Amino acid sequence: MSAVATASPAAAAPITKVNPRTGETLYTLAEPSEAMLAEVMQRAAAVYEQLKRTTIQERIAETLKLRDYLIAHQQDIAEAIVRENGKCITDALVGDVFTCVDLIDHYAKAAPKILADEKVSTPIMLMGKKSKIMYCPIGPVLVIAPWNYPLNTALTPALCAYLAGNPVVIKTSEWTPLKGVLDRILQESGVFKDAFQVVFGGRDTGRRLVALHPAKIFFTGSVRGGKEVLAQAAPHLIPVELELGGKDPMLVFADAHLDRAVHGAVWGALNNSGQGCTSVERCFVERAIYNVFLERLKTEFGRLSTTDTFSAPEDRGELQLGCITTPFQLEKIAGQVQAARVQGAEVWTAYPPRAAAPMVPPTIVTGASAGMDVQREETFGPVITVTPFDSEEEAIHLANDTEYGLSSSVWTGDLARAERVARAMEAGNVCINDVMISEGNSALPFGGVKQSGMGRYKSAVGLRNFCNIKSIIVDKGKKKKEAHWYPYTAEKYRLFQQVLSAMGQHGLSKWLRLIKAGLRLDKAAQRS
Repeated sequence: MSAVATASPAAAAPITKVNPRTGETLYTLAEPSEAMLAEVMQRAAAVYEQLKRTTIQERIAETLKLRDYLIAHQQDIAEAIVRENGKCITDALVGDVFTCVDLIDHYAKAAPKILADEKVSTPIMLMGKKSKIMYCPIGPVLVIAPWNYPLNTALTPALCAYLAGNPVVIKTSEWTPLKGVLDRILQESGVFKDAFQVVFGGRDTGRRLVALHPAKIFFTGSVRGGKEVLAQAAPHLIPVELELGGKDPMLVFADAHLDRAVHGAVWGALNNSGQGCTSVERCFVERAIYNVFLERLKTEFGRLSTTDTFSAPEDRGELQLGCITTPFQLEKIAGQVQAARVQGAEVWTAYPPRAAAPMVPPTIVTGASAGMDVQREETFGPVITVTPFDSEEEAIHLANDTEYGLSSSVWTGDLARAERVARAMEAGNVCINDVMISEGNSALPFGGVKQSGMGRYKSAVGLRNFCNIKSIIVDKGKKKKEAHWYPYTAEKYRLFQQVLSAMGQHGLSKWLRLIKAGLRLDKAAQRS
């Protein structure tokens, strides 16, 4: 059974979790007490002593228990996510459940090689020694998860941290706590006891957990929230990885497959109702196809199936768009669109806003200037701006003209140009003739640059980011001294000069001179 920090009688303001589609109260939670949080971190520290002695194969076996549980209970888990988040059930199944299963499968094959001791070369002047890198655990890791993909963004970094040999404390979002979901998954799957613990609470709970000095923090959320975590961690030198927001661009050149680009823009902008850090929010289209692209985009936006009230209890996978999860996000989206309209942009919606549900209709904004919030600030909703460009250089400039740098996409039939443009994009992830899917490959690192965050997770890089990357050099210990040890002598100084001079040579003579000077140095050292 995995430990869970839940309501505490001493906690002050309870958290009321409602179904965003219906307004129905699902349950209430109280902030955990100081004692409960201290106990969670104490259990994490205790289990760390066990975990760091386990093998990677033993840890993989534990994650496979989680995988099997997710697969066996996929429908119930997806329905629970829908109740808490308001997304359509296909987004819950694919974006949350499937993604976690796929990550576990990837690491079951790849992690042993990634975390194995790595032999590296040793320079000739250190002849006789051997060098390698060890990937060792670091200690309890705190994962602070957001509300948009509540299962995926909690379990994905947690699994990376655990496979590296670390216990994990997951603090879920107060907007989507997944109470009775995450804790049940961890408890009923039979995964390593206390290796994963879940804490339910709000921002203050997150701050109090950071104050307990975990070995590392992985935060997914807003830029403001990431900066707050970083500021709190900095005085204690707690390493932090931040996966923050985006204002992701899509560049469509005239030679792109037009139908594919249009369908890509629809899914990239509206998947999860646009509530994704890699959602397409800015689309730049070469002027020669701008008008036809725009008209086709409007047509496809208008074809998406949705519902007025979300009153039907079942969602058989036919619903295309869910609702907006939080009231503050609904207000932010509406504010950006209204401000753009007032400032002269044209706003097109697939249908009028519906008061019966917290929805924003699929929206296209044209004529947006670079200074408008809808073109600069993360929207996090089913809204896309569409802007023409005239040259490759202009397209790159428009795409990079943002403080964010998470994801982007390039659409063209010229793959040489696609590679060239991708290299010029100031983003951590680029898709060519596809959208958002780079984060769907567990073998690729995921993360951003600029205000989109720091660090990476997933892939070999992401797994090793939860390790103490330890450098090891081994000598057989049979010689009494090394050449560079005391005492320093004039003879050794001249020989070091000969070594330096030899390093400036080329070809066979370089190595012959290095070996000759090195042997003389070693003899001088043993004599001294």
